[in-house]
Amino acid sequence: KEGVAAVQDMVDRIHGAFRDHVAEARGEALVAASVGKEGGAERHATNAKEVIDRVATGDVFLGTQAIRLGLVDRLITSDEYIAERIRQGARVLKLMVHTRPVGLSGLFSGPSRRNSPSVGYGGGFGGGGLL
Repeated sequence: KEGVAAVQDMVDRIHGAFRDHVAEARGEALVAASVGKEGGAERHATNAKEVIDRVATGDVFLGTQAIRLGLVDRLITSDEYIAERIRQGARVLKLMVHTRPVGLSGLFSGPSRRNSPSVGYGGGFGGGGLL
């Protein structure tokens, strides 16, 4: 039970830090999006913390819900975002991991372009690799 309590405490601290981060980073958008009717009365949050207290319940939101709540500005794919950033002049790197063969041949082969991690400038967006 001590282990479970320690893990729950860690989860609670991480959740609190995440809530604080979202409130700070999205504050104005959260407050602006909070205008609406609740229980028949006009409802408008006065600060981001108030909105976060209402929406940060652990629920998962669909993209359209997240837009309505002010949690995100728009919905695009990662490929669209990366292409947009490249058009804006950002340098995008794509990390490709190459592994050595298993067995004795892997022990005796020195680092080579084919067998070692490499970083290249990415123009392609699909498939594996980290960006």
